[in-house]
Amino acid sequence: MTKHPRHLLAKSYSTQKYPQIPPDYALLTQHSRDVAEACAALTRVIGPVIEEYANVQLGADDFTRAGKATGWVEDLGKANSHFQLMLAGQPQIKQLLRHEIISGLLLWQNQPLRQWIEPSLGEWFIPALWAAMGHHLRFDRDTRADSNCPSLTVFLAHKDFKSILGELGSDLALTEPPPDLTDFTIAADKREPCDVAALNALRNLKDDFEEAKEKFSSDEWRKRIAVLKALGIAADVAASAVAAEGQMKSNYSLTTFINEALQVGLTDSDCQQLIDNWASRHCEGNLQVRPFQRAVADSPSFVTLARAGCGSGKSLAAYLWAKAWCAKTTAGEKTTVEGRSFRLFFCLPTTGTTTEHFKDYALESGIPASLTHSRSEVDLKSLAQTADQESNFNVRDAAIGALIDARDKIESLALWDTPLVVSTADTVLGLMGNARRSLYAFPAIVSSAIVFDEIHAFDDRLFGHLLMFLKYFPRQPVLLMTASLPQHRLDALQSIRNDLHIVDGPPELERLERYQLDHGEDEQKVWDAIKACVQSNGKVLWVRNRVDWANQAYEACLERFPEVMVNVYHSRFRYKDRSRLHRHVIDHFKQKPKQAQILIATQVAEMSLDLSADLLVTDIAPIPSLIQRLGRLNREPWPSAPKSALVCPLPAAMGQGDDPALPYVADDLSAAEMWLTKLIEKGTPLSQFDLADAFGCLSHTEAFDICMAEEKACFFSGLWETRPGKTREDGYTISVILEVDLNQCHQRNRHGEPTRDWLTEHEVAIPFKSEVLKWGVVGNRRVAPSQCITYDFDPTTMKGVGARWASGQPITNCQIL
Repeated sequence: MTKHPRHLLAKSYSTQKYPQIPPDYALLTQHSRDVAEACAALTRVIGPVIEEYANVQLGADDFTRAGKATGWVEDLGKANSHFQLMLAGQPQIKQLLRHEIISGLLLWQNQPLRQWIEPSLGEWFIPALWAAMGHHLRFDRDTRADSNCPSLTVFLAHKDFKSILGELGSDLALTEPPPDLTDFTIAADKREPCDVAALNALRNLKDDFEEAKEKFSSDEWRKRIAVLKALGIAADVAASAVAAEGQMKSNYSLTTFINEALQVGLTDSDCQQLIDNWASRHCEGNLQVRPFQRAVADSPSFVTLARAGCGSGKSLAAYLWAKAWCAKTTAGEKTTVEGRSFRLFFCLPTTGTTTEHFKDYALESGIPASLTHSRSEVDLKSLAQTADQESNFNVRDAAIGALIDARDKIESLALWDTPLVVSTADTVLGLMGNARRSLYAFPAIVSSAIVFDEIHAFDDRLFGHLLMFLKYFPRQPVLLMTASLPQHRLDALQSIRNDLHIVDGPPELERLERYQLDHGEDEQKVWDAIKACVQSNGKVLWVRNRVDWANQAYEACLERFPEVMVNVYHSRFRYKDRSRLHRHVIDHFKQKPKQAQILIATQVAEMSLDLSADLLVTDIAPIPSLIQRLGRLNREPWPSAPKSALVCPLPAAMGQGDDPALPYVADDLSAAEMWLTKLIEKGTPLSQFDLADAFGCLSHTEAFDICMAEEKACFFSGLWETRPGKTREDGYTISVILEVDLNQCHQRNRHGEPTRDWLTEHEVAIPFKSEVLKWGVVGNRRVAPSQCITYDFDPTTMKGVGARWASGQPITNCQIL
């Protein structure tokens, strides 16, 4: 048998700082205590909220007991020779089995241990075991043992392991632990002398769990298991972060941290102050609440759909709705949980729209910054310095995975004490796909009211996740907002939630004639329209479906209209350059007196650009995208006359294998052509109501596939399996750091690496090619060699086309986001 190490470790630590004895947080005994304590605190604080919002019976005592058991069991399997060698200075060692799998084998197949703990948990035993085994999101039917590894020893007889069992037993009020536990060996199979053959044991374990699945297939148990898993994962993150900051147990309390973080909330006066400050900046303090906005705020249902065109005031309606729910929550209306604080997530579909909304409403709201940024006393950055080796997800490779995981933990834990969060929809709906960041933020998400804006922009996977969120959290306050929604999606929403309350936009705005729609099939017709617009000091917005097409139009406009301000805006700029360019183009578009301008953009213009053009030129795109693009035309609340929009056909294929429809689907573009023809044939100016009405009248032969959405929502459908799914359909870009920028970086941390803020500011999206995987890595980004990627942007003149492959050839199969 392998010799026992002096201490069983759970984490790596600095041996220079602690040369003699490991700090408390690195010890398996203390980490197990910490995770169990965090689980218990979370089940007590969040359990009642989950019971209410998910409409599920957990049973406070049973749920807390199961939570404690999950926390104690998660890392029992770390008491093995492979894991301990890895932490003791051999990080390159391969492990026969991951530690959480060993934890499961111990509690399921070791009869003395199972018979000791199972009776006290009753029907919660299996869910607690599934939660413990899934806390690193790496356990499903494809989980394998590494048959090329030598055998390992599990240290059941180690004093630290016995100590953990003793404390576990005391915490759950069990009898004394089994007295005669001895170390045992696990090998890949019986060809090597061992006590357990990993291949057989793991196969039998999964077979047993598959048989047990039928017992837990009801919606009730799906909810219970999902939330227990989520709280187990969140507890592990909190325990790691707080303990790593405190180092020694005398310096921290998990219970105090969790209680204080999750009690932070918004007040009625906070919500009113946010609204008043927005009004003072946008309508000189003379806020007139429209009946539509009041109807949204007064909605009697837990789920409300605000369906109104661009410029109708949906965002302000959302904050009035939030203020109303804040009053209901803090006053105890529509809630059975005493002492509830009110929290709000405001979710948008893209990073651009999220940033703009944050600037417009939250950042300049006058509310203290703690409402949008964490004020935790814990230095969360310390977590990045102690990233667990066992969290090395194979995203591109183990090193990148660990860094991404550490960043996700830091950013997600910061949300626990942030009562107003402006985020992308992925932050919340990623929960349905077991996204790490969403799971880490679960305690914050599940205790908040949530606004989902621009839901028409969700792809099918994200919309399916929305449906499942609404299904399984039927009493959580949710506001959905959109300018238009296809009938099959509306049908799906109503089939999931028969309490859906719909509030339509103000008819006096919805029916205003704003657009004169026409085909732009003739190139000369397009140029003539642009020329006429700029000659009258008008503003032109030209939306292209691809970055390369946008750059081509930009260069052509610069040549044709040298006296006119011409800008291009898309995703292939450094983040810091894109942010400055974003403000530059919006400020100039709003400039008074009017001055002729041309802005060429990709679909980033659909939601993230708050501007009003006098002429819209756009490539054919899916109907929701065209409606959004038209929402940037003649956007003034009370326009004097309709303005022109030209919808152009796609360019011809640019090379072998190129599909001009990309990044969209050809069928969606065909439907858009039908919609467009129907509208143009009316022969009259059009309103936002006309656009949405024509969209709704188009027949959709297939209903939205709710069964497929159920399957893809692995947060609930996984049961014993726990793996990350996807939040969105696959994209075609990857964020990189330019080699020239890295060579000039002066913002570095104590390890000599670029700071996280610097990396964020300098990342740039490029079309993905397989050769990217051969480039070097900094942080969690690839480094783009100068000979491969060129970059063109002058921050003084705001001119340039951004990043592109050095060949200069058009990039095919690329998605612009």
